[in-house]
Amino acid sequence: MFPNGSDQEQTLIAGDIVALIATSLSISPFFCGTVALSTTMIAGCIVALSLAWLLQPDTLYVVLMMLLGIYAAFILGLGRAVSILLKRYIITSLELEEQTEIVRLMLRRSDQSVGEWVWETDVSGHLTSSIPALEAIFQDAGSLAGKQFLQTLEEHVTAHAQWHHLAECMQSHLFFRDLIVSLKSEHSIRVLSLTGHPLFNNDEFTGYRGIGADITRDYTLDQQASFRAAHDSLTGLPNRYAYEDSLRAVLVKLSREQTPFALLALDLDKFKPINDTLGHAIGDQTLIEISKRLQSCLKNNDTLFRIGGDEMMLIHHHASLDSATHLAMQLVTTVANPFFIAETVIQCSISAGIALAPVAGSNESALQEAADLALYEAKRHGGNTHRVFVPSYRAVADSRRDLIRDLREAIQTQSITLYYQPIINAQTRHLAGFEALARWTHPILGPIPPDRFIRLAEEAGLMHDLGYALLAEACCTARTWPQNLWVSVNISVDQLYHRSFVQEVRKILKETSYPPKRLQLEVIETIFMESDAATYGVLQELDALGVRIVLDDFGKGYSSLGYLRFFPFSKIKLDASFVRDMLSDSRSAAIVSAVIALAGDLGVAVTAEGVETEEYFHRLSNKGCTEVQGYLFGYPMPKERVASFIALNSRRVPFITQSTLQS
Repeated sequence: MFPNGSDQEQTLIAGDIVALIATSLSISPFFCGTVALSTTMIAGCIVALSLAWLLQPDTLYVVLMMLLGIYAAFILGLGRAVSILLKRYIITSLELEEQTEIVRLMLRRSDQSVGEWVWETDVSGHLTSSIPALEAIFQDAGSLAGKQFLQTLEEHVTAHAQWHHLAECMQSHLFFRDLIVSLKSEHSIRVLSLTGHPLFNNDEFTGYRGIGADITRDYTLDQQASFRAAHDSLTGLPNRYAYEDSLRAVLVKLSREQTPFALLALDLDKFKPINDTLGHAIGDQTLIEISKRLQSCLKNNDTLFRIGGDEMMLIHHHASLDSATHLAMQLVTTVANPFFIAETVIQCSISAGIALAPVAGSNESALQEAADLALYEAKRHGGNTHRVFVPSYRAVADSRRDLIRDLREAIQTQSITLYYQPIINAQTRHLAGFEALARWTHPILGPIPPDRFIRLAEEAGLMHDLGYALLAEACCTARTWPQNLWVSVNISVDQLYHRSFVQEVRKILKETSYPPKRLQLEVIETIFMESDAATYGVLQELDALGVRIVLDDFGKGYSSLGYLRFFPFSKIKLDASFVRDMLSDSRSAAIVSAVIALAGDLGVAVTAEGVETEEYFHRLSNKGCTEVQGYLFGYPMPKERVASFIALNSRRVPFITQSTLQS
């Protein structure tokens, strides 16, 4: 453009070119860049001026060529100067910073209260003066002046890796700071922190000068703090944080070296009753003893971790299926042996879930999930055993998650309904009330057994919402029945332990206007295996409210007589297993007779479950049983049929036989 432009255009272009060439100074720290940018533009300007001279010779172009040469020399010279000065400035700044640090170190004098001292060596590494603080540690070394510094330390180091690091730095004439070295003194281990700076005279190495400090006390405190942060305070086992770090480390090793390992999820079976019945002190001692037993089974750098409560994880290195299962069996067998604590026999068992890497997973979440699924399967089979993860467990878990999701939706849409089974007064043969039984028909899977969806609701934390909805529905339905009939509703452990359960029962009774005396709440006796004073407090509040408390499945669990002594139940329900066997088994008949007699002495009503024939009914009635329940009198029915059932029984002669029902 320059050769063909007017005078004004040429002036504008020349000014722009000057500015563009000056821009190359901005990259002057990289002088080659300055040269490349500026010479390219200068060469272009020379070509433009030459073409302009050829088109129209003019002395102006000669003058501009001369000025361009002067300007080019100025720009290139200035760029070179800036590059050199900046490089020198950076080097000087770094040296000044290093020198400042060394001066700071060297200005610190020996302070015996903190165990610090100055040391200096000559070019051959010999100490130039004695060091009293260091000589006090090496009591048999005498004066250290003139002795080889590295060799003196090597004679007393406890970890040679530390000494080798120090030796490499000094042999390479490198600066080092706060290098930790452990040394043996006469009666203990001392930990030193060494800082050293190489000395040079005209680029010739002349020795070392530095600072040493005795940091034994602070180092010990730091190590103790680090240990506490990574270990369980009760058992001394590595904790959850250490487990997560170790699992990541072995997974990295697996990806690099293809070294297989196994992850074992461990959980004590029914540990909570030990805490509740024997106290937390015994429970803690039990955990300590169990952890010692588990550790005694480990080898090949296997590591046991306590991740919370009675849950533990174990990383088994260089694992195979045989070695992992053998280890799991050994763990289960070792824990199962009884032991004594405070003259009390402790009988524990443990369940183990095994996940082999990389077969079961090659990342943290997949491997942890696999071990947990295998543990869940071991628990499902009664505990005191182990299971190895197989892919089908994950499919079962997915199915279980889908069912829990559908269960949550069913609770929200009130798709879980109540059926009512009649209960008959065994002496008057009149209808006494109904037991409310939950029923759920899945849209795809069909009817789901109550035991299954109730267990799922408890595991998923849905039991409180489900129990509240069912209790409200039962009270609302029973409100329309005659005043002499009551409804009995089962409640779970989760409901009973909920902090607002009593208030919610009171709220339901108020909103439905249902009399408390016509409501019975059934609790199974296994609820007391994990009970405490709060459990009895909740039952007493319900009793004071006027609600009747029924002990369900009596005789099926443990120590039922003790529960009768501690809490005044209004009724006990005799488990159907005793009723079914009473005609063929004299022992079962004796137990039924004894329970009915005991209940009579205590003033407690007895309901016998599983009555299916008239012979059972007559036998129970003659023994003095209060109430009977079973298919002889009626199957569970939806609330729409309850009204007609009540009307039918009010018009007919009491005692409905099975044939009457079928007709």
